[in-house]
Amino acid sequence: MNSIPTDPNALYDKPHSVDLAQVMMVFQYFMLVSVSVGVGPRLFNWFKGETTGVPLLSDLEGAIDIGTSYPIAVVLPALVVYTVPYVMVVLALGLGRKWARAATLLLIPLNVLIGITGVARTYGEVFALIVAPLWILIALCVLGGLASRTARQWFRQNGWEPWYLRYEIDQLHHSHPNPRPRRRPRPRRKPKIAHDPNQPSAD
Repeated sequence: MNSIPTDPNALYDKPHSVDLAQVMMVFQYFMLVSVSVGVGPRLFNWFKGETTGVPLLSDLEGAIDIGTSYPIAVVLPALVVYTVPYVMVVLALGLGRKWARAATLLLIPLNVLIGITGVARTYGEVFALIVAPLWILIALCVLGGLASRTARQWFRQNGWEPWYLRYEIDQLHHSHPNPRPRRRPRPRRKPKIAHDPNQPSAD
């Protein structure tokens, strides 16, 4: 039976650097949804309407300047279109797909740009400058995780492929166990015939 070659440096478990990239991408996605939908302004306006006539709260709410969020009729369809490929990319990173790694390099800067622009539109440029380092830090966590040595190895080996290869080898060994070597039979010795002194010698 021919043996299947295996890579001694192969990874048989997903590296933590790829896990970090996936988690940070999910976190960045929810930040993007929050900014795009305008959760803050909508909650503020709802609270402002509920507390109309309260002296202290009315004065405080009047002093807070919150801009307008994007129209919900535009945001929701855009999020639906954006969510499907985004989820596919995040899942494909865990499978070690190279195309997902390339797509992430395009999505992450786009998320940062949309997020900071949305914050500036809703809360003003000063607040956007305050939260911009958080957006950049999350982006660097994703990019740094995918640029690590273990992550590069993970995508180079196509994810779980070595694990499936090792599983196939184990199944072959279980289905075709090595037979025990058979003992070679010992040659039988010819029985010695005692010489009869009454018979004449052959000489």
